Amino acid sequence: MHLKSLFVTACLPRLLCASELHPRGVVCSFSTPANNGDTCDSFCTSWGLDMAKLKSLNPGIQCPDLAVGQNYCVVGTVSTEPDITTQSSTSVRATTTKSTSTLTPSPSSCSPMQPGLAPNCDKFYLVSEGDQCHSIETKFSLSSAQFYAWNPSINAQCTNLWLGYCVCVHAPGEVTTPPTPTPTPTPTKPANGIETPQPTQPNMVSYCSRFKWVKSGDTCANIAAQNGISLADFMKWNPAVGNNCQGLWANAYACVGVVGFTLSTYYHIDCTGDVHNTQTIQMQEDGACINTDCRVGSVNAIPQGICPDGQIQISYWEQPGCTGKWFGYGYTSRNTCRKMWTEGWKFKSLHLRCASEKDDCVSKGTCRIDSEPAKNVC
Repeated sequence: MHLKSLFVTACLPRLLCASELHPRGVVCSFSTPANNGDTCDSFCTSWGLDMAKLKSLNPGIQCPDLAVGQNYCVVGTVSTEPDITTQSSTSVRATTTKSTSTLTPSPSSCSPMQPGLAPNCDKFYLVSEGDQCHSIETKFSLSSAQFYAWNPSINAQCTNLWLGYCVCVHAPGEVTTPPTPTPTPTPTKPANGIETPQPTQPNMVSYCSRFKWVKSGDTCANIAAQNGISLADFMKWNPAVGNNCQGLWANAYACVGVVGFTLSTYYHIDCTGDVHNTQTIQMQEDGACINTDCRVGSVNAIPQGICPDGQIQISYWEQPGCTGKWFGYGYTSRNTCRKMWTEGWKFKSLHLRCASEKDDCVSKGTCRIDSEPAKNVC
């Protein structure tokens, strides 16, 4: 008897000094270290556990304080070995049983589970590649309030949604209703002439001109590749996706092209009178040709757009469709009225694009322009 007591006492320090409190009988799926100031109560709150579950997962835990830097199990399975004694519900006599219990909502065939699910959850979903909280809510017609109430360990930014783990998508007694749709404003024609479809990625740039509907399973990289843009540009135009693309929303539009400039042509040389036409040029395009019909004396680009100042390139062509003789380049900036060469009398079309003057073929001496016609062509 004395020898047995001494043996137990000798083993106790080794048990308590282990780097992780995972004794025989606990299969831990996930553990995390305690930070300065953490307590058993704060751990339970953070991971959606009650005190009994925390202690069952970490036998020998010394509450209320936790050892800073020591790992504690927060998701796992407890095997009740050796045999435990339980009270029978039909008899006052104590009986001995041997069982294995998983510390997750029951019943369920979905495993493993996101920690801290609603204890009365009866419908689960296994998180797969590309899933986000928003896309799961949409898939199961949940409101954000419902999803976060049933999955309280997931933070508001959804950055700790674990791939390959189950989340709760229904709890009995709760009424699941489709999320209230965001009111759609009466469509108006925007300043750049391009209407933005809805819904969009959060905080998408306002000068977008091309859009891509994001499907479940899409990634930032494949969307960028499919649309011929760089990943850096995609993330710049859709900043809410984040550096690792975890914030990309399915079932919403993403920006895959932006406005370089939007330019209008005017009858008079001071940007007054009738507007002949308006053209939006995307940064990803090599520009566009517009016919003047001999009715353009000036041009003006609106302030919106990202084409740098002085880099709206105007190329003058003798005939419609940017054909015939070519009379060289002119340059202007956004929000600037520019009088046309020869006040519009010696050309019938313009080619517009965003380009740097120092890089054009005339500046580099690699091309020659045609001579100015002796008389007007208009």
